[in-house]
Amino acid sequence: MKNTVIIATSCLLAGGALGYFLGAGNEVEPIALAESSTTRLSDRDRRSAGGGSGEDTSAKSYEAIAAEPGQMNRIQGLVDLYSNLSPGEYADEADKLDTLPFSERILAAYLLFAAWAEVSPIDAMDHANSKMGFAGNFVKPTVLQSWAATDPSATASYYESNKGEFAMMGMMGRGRGGRGGDSGASVIAGEWAKQDSDGALTWAKSLEGKDGARATSGVLSELAKSDPAKAASMVSEVEEDGRAQAYASIAGEWAKQDWGATESWISGLPADQQDGALGSAIKSLAASDPTLAAQKTLAIPEGNARTNAMEEVSGEMAKTDASGAMSWVMDNGNEDAQKESVGDVMQAWVTQDKGAALGWINEQSEGGVRDAAVQSYVFNDRTGSPQESLVLAETISDDGSRDRAVGMAAFRWVNEDPVPAKEYIQSSDSMSDRMKERLMSRGE
Repeated sequence: MKNTVIIATSCLLAGGALGYFLGAGNEVEPIALAESSTTRLSDRDRRSAGGGSGEDTSAKSYEAIAAEPGQMNRIQGLVDLYSNLSPGEYADEADKLDTLPFSERILAAYLLFAAWAEVSPIDAMDHANSKMGFAGNFVKPTVLQSWAATDPSATASYYESNKGEFAMMGMMGRGRGGRGGDSGASVIAGEWAKQDSDGALTWAKSLEGKDGARATSGVLSELAKSDPAKAASMVSEVEEDGRAQAYASIAGEWAKQDWGATESWISGLPADQQDGALGSAIKSLAASDPTLAAQKTLAIPEGNARTNAMEEVSGEMAKTDASGAMSWVMDNGNEDAQKESVGDVMQAWVTQDKGAALGWINEQSEGGVRDAAVQSYVFNDRTGSPQESLVLAETISDDGSRDRAVGMAAFRWVNEDPVPAKEYIQSSDSMSDRMKERLMSRGE
């Protein structure tokens, strides 16, 4: 049960920063929750038998849990509550979610649907489809992964018969470089591989197109965590159009364990596959050794693989030396790499030395690189006045980026001093009518 608490805490920390700041309160990045069904069932059996620790294991109501001091106590209380529901009680608890404050709703929804999917996954999925509207898309990954953790074959059958329900998966998640989140096929395959890698791979190979490639990647990525050499030996069984993704998945996991072995393996891949695999490996290396990762990045020819690797590496470098990371990006990256990288670097720089970060911005010429840096500065500056941020945001040349940055600064101003902020919003030529409407609504 402690493992569930850790997962839930991670969800809370991630979810707390996800509500879009101007009224899109239900648009939350999906975080799939799952744990071992064996652990979960044994916990339930132990509670039912009234044995074990000797503690009071009766589950409190949500209201009683929410009133308790201590976030970890509340998380554990939710785990106990949702783990002890009968199949017919989950829908009633799900109906209560809309009445909760936004920050509480995120965590409760993930825990509730993770538990529900272990007991009655079809009912959980039906509720997400019929009762939750667009918000249902954000709990479906949770249902899929929790279901696949207990019965991957049944989950796969449901997925193949109802693919339209999962069209949004892979689009809502956001990684660096704008990449999407996991697809339904990759979520199922990854969970299946934890139990039976051969069976998971057989299923993945039966799928066509992107689903097949994503599922295969999920299998091999999961297997590579424990046995990267075995995962590498299985790539030959993958259809040719899915091998690039498979190579990248294995390289990313292998590099976390043994950089030398990873690099040696990559050097033996087909020439047209090496750059993509190396880029994926470098992203993993950057977390442990950003200096070495920076050196390896420059060995990749210019293109998407190098741009993505540079973005990842510069973000890691910036955690300790944002100024140095910015210099590295500007000295070694083409314009695409610079535009993709400066946002993460600026995020760290604003915290480390806001004056130096602003000075660097003021030295840049107009264009996409400066726009990306300014937007990141405005989004991450929490000590300057909103008026100062507005002046800077209005210098962005791209209409969309300017609209978002000006909107963020104006939003802060509305919260701090709504009367002059609303006067500015009404007279501004720097933001769209839609943004103005959302901000004015917020001001009311």
